[in-house]
Amino acid sequence: MRSQHGLTLIEVMVVLVIIGILASIALPSYQNYATKSRAKAAAADLTSLAAAVESRFQRTLGYPANATGTDNVKGAFSQWSPSKADFFDFNYVAPVNGSTYILQADGKGAMAGCILKLHGDNTARTATAACKMGTTW
Repeated sequence: MRSQHGLTLIEVMVVLVIIGILASIALPSYQNYATKSRAKAAAADLTSLAAAVESRFQRTLGYPANATGTDNVKGAFSQWSPSKADFFDFNYVAPVNGSTYILQADGKGAMAGCILKLHGDNTARTATAACKMGTTW
């Protein structure tokens, strides 16, 4: 008699079931982590944009007009460069009648539905539920 080496079909199926269970647990957890980390990076981009807005105000004693879209915002504040422009569109809304400016990051692609807002007077920093980071940041 010769001894045979290898795995039986049942052993292979058990391994595949275990891998499937682990993947079904790990994949949603990873996706939530990726969403949350992208949103936090976009929040940091908004904070650095606020610094650029304030820097421009200090130099010119005025705020520029509205800028919609990442490229227009980068044009208005040349020293600012977002790290998450591939996942977010950034907008700047100028102050009107004594109000404060508003900065907003709108998610696109994998981040669709995630909207982050920052008010210039720092009274509100909000996020939608799709950002997976709570309603305020």
